[in-house]
Amino acid sequence: MKIRLSSTLTFALVLLFFATPSPVRAHKLNTSYTNLIAEDAALKVRVRMDDFDLLKIGIDQDGDSLLFYEEMVAGLDDIFAFVEGHIRLRANGQPLALVRGSGDITPDNKGNMFANLYFSAELEDPVSELEVWIGWPERFGDAHKNLAKIMLPGRPLVQAVFSAASPQQTFAGPKSLWEQLCEFAVLGGEHIFLGYDHVLFLLALIVVGGRLLSLVKVVTAFTVAHSITLCLAALEVVRLPSQWIEAGIALSIAYVAVENFWLKRTDYRWIITFAFGLVHGFGFANVLRELGLPTRGLVASLFAFNAGVEIGQVAIVALVFPLVAWLGRRPYQRLVVLVVSAVIGLFGVGWFVERVFELDYMPL
Repeated sequence: MKIRLSSTLTFALVLLFFATPSPVRAHKLNTSYTNLIAEDAALKVRVRMDDFDLLKIGIDQDGDSLLFYEEMVAGLDDIFAFVEGHIRLRANGQPLALVRGSGDITPDNKGNMFANLYFSAELEDPVSELEVWIGWPERFGDAHKNLAKIMLPGRPLVQAVFSAASPQQTFAGPKSLWEQLCEFAVLGGEHIFLGYDHVLFLLALIVVGGRLLSLVKVVTAFTVAHSITLCLAALEVVRLPSQWIEAGIALSIAYVAVENFWLKRTDYRWIITFAFGLVHGFGFANVLRELGLPTRGLVASLFAFNAGVEIGQVAIVALVFPLVAWLGRRPYQRLVVLVVSAVIGLFGVGWFVERVFELDYMPL
């Protein structure tokens, strides 16, 4: 009996390992923003960082892991120095010297506090090629993205994403549509693996086992549903408060996990999965809004992001389903399902309460 129980707990931990990526806030991209506008004689730069990231550069004066307006204002010089040490620009092959401008602290429409830093650099000639290196995503962690908008003379606005894996990019004209689509596909895949609530939702659906055909129906229903609402919400056809959406996603996780305790047949589970997939699609759309959708190739970019989501989703299913199939031939299969479902259900309930009441107590 001791050996059997040990095997059960080990298997449950393996499943949870596959289901729990690195801790980031659900659907909240860990982001900063940079605008670079090249004019005839100067390059103007604006960097925008929120309090969540600014905590990591050491301006928390009282050590309470919270930043208030007064602390951010007092730390502006340190923020300027940090950015200056983590950005390098070259125009037409020549390094640019950034000159500090003004700085201020402002809230967004959700009450998050942002530091806005303004710089400029003199240009000897009109910019035909701009090389940009942004190093703070590596300092802030793999989940951090810097969303940049670059405007060069005589060229359309270009949007780019800088990360720890891609800190340097060169702009000599607009990105090709193919490059843009690849970038959105990668972001979609990353969001699935970092959006641990989506991962736990999938795991709650898969862990009960059943026939492969039933699983295919469930995954297909989820895919079709979230594709519908992703497009509708991203194109501003339908828009719902993000707090409702995030709470709905948490509730879907809790429901599916609890349902595993009495579920006998999985044949018709695709129906409830379709309904919850509609909710998850709104969550994906919230991420796209934070990224800033491009004006060129908008619909294609939506499909690329969705394709990235699906690739991530299929990868998770491919990793977990063989373990679940193996588990189905073991006498302790039911116990593992209940243990895993109970843990997932607790996370779902915890997230639901946290999101409804706008708290911040969950460890992930």
